[in-house]
Amino acid sequence: MGPLVGLTLSAIFFLIPIQIIILLYEGRKLNNKISLKGVIGYTEKSSKKDYAIFLPILLVFNIIMSMFIAQPVNDFMVNTLFWWYPQEYNLQNLLVNPTLLAYQGVLGLLIFYIIVGALLVPIVEELYFRGYLLPRMEDYAKKWAPLVSAVLFSLYHFFSPWENPIRIISLFPVYYVVWKKKNIRFGIIIHVLMNTSGGILMLLSVLA
Repeated sequence: MGPLVGLTLSAIFFLIPIQIIILLYEGRKLNNKISLKGVIGYTEKSSKKDYAIFLPILLVFNIIMSMFIAQPVNDFMVNTLFWWYPQEYNLQNLLVNPTLLAYQGVLGLLIFYIIVGALLVPIVEELYFRGYLLPRMEDYAKKWAPLVSAVLFSLYHFFSPWENPIRIISLFPVYYVVWKKKNIRFGIIIHVLMNTSGGILMLLSVLA
C-alpha cells in the first residue's frame, strides 16, 4: 500500500499545490490580484452537438486502449526496458494484488484516492497543462502543440515510464480536440471519467 499512499499524499501536498500556486502567481502578475483571468486559455464554449460527438468517441477510444491494448504493451515495456524497476512500486499491480485486504483501512484509503485522483487531480492538471501550457505551446509548436502536450504530460508521470507509449497514443486525440475546439472542458471530462473508472476498478478488485 506504500506506493498508493505516497502517490495520494504527493498529489495533495505537492502536485496540486504547486500547479495552483503557479497559476495564481501568473494571475497576480497579469491582474495585480489573485485571479485566473487571462491565465487559463481554451475556454471557448462548444455546442451540444460537439459534446455528443466527441466525448463518446474519445471515451470509447480510451476505454479500448486501457482495457485491451495497454496491458500487453505495458508488460512488453516492463519486461524489455524497465525490468530493473521495482515492481512493488507499479501501481497497476494493485489491481491484481489479493493481499490488499490484509491492510487495515484499505477501503477508506482507496475511496480517498478516488476522490483525490478522480476529481481534484484531473481538474487541476487540465487547468495547468491544457488551460495554461497548451495555448502557450501553440506559439512555437504550432500544429504539433497537442502532441507536445501529450508527450510532456506523459513524461510528467515519471513513476510509470513503461506507460508512455500507451498514454501518449491515448491522450493525443483528447488534446487535439481540446486544441482544435479551444475548449479544455473536453480534457477535463475525459480525464475525470477515466481516472474515476480506474479508481472504481481498483476498489472493486479489492472487494471481489
